[in-house]
Amino acid sequence: MGFPSVCYCVILPQPLILVLQLLDFLRHAVLLCLSSLGLAAPPAADDHPAYAPPPDLWAVAEAAAPSSSLSLASGPAPAPAAIKARLPAVRYADLKSRRCAAGAAAASTCCAVCLGALEARHRVRELGNCAHAFHKACIDKWVDKGQATCPLCRALLLPTDADAAAAAASPPEIGQSV
Repeated sequence: MGFPSVCYCVILPQPLILVLQLLDFLRHAVLLCLSSLGLAAPPAADDHPAYAPPPDLWAVAEAAAPSSSLSLASGPAPAPAAIKARLPAVRYADLKSRRCAAGAAAASTCCAVCLGALEARHRVRELGNCAHAFHKACIDKWVDKGQATCPLCRALLLPTDADAAAAAASPPEIGQSV
């Protein structure tokens, strides 16, 4: 028989979705006010996240701190414009020739964001920590969405200040020029 050529999903305009979310919020606010005044039974905690008791934030922060490289003390993520400024865009052919000259592993030929091929004429950005390369437009959209990690391996896009200071303080390896 095959699949029908008609899409049965309903696409709602964004303003309508926002109005519905506002109405839902107002309903929950009224229910909370009525229950705090004793005029209505308190809603169950699983009805809405607003009714759940607040989590113990100190316990969550302490549990996440030892295992995570990003702690609360690391500060906010850099702005998208700052990330883009520190990740220069180059032609893929130039990046590939530079990697071959350095004796590094061959660069990937596929952008992991759009799954499109990386061609010699394309502008790409090479990430600071992991050296993965992506189309300039793809990684710019990724950064504009507020992401500060590599889409492929989840390493930070930029080296931290401590990593940069350690790299500057370490002596060069034998055979490296200063």
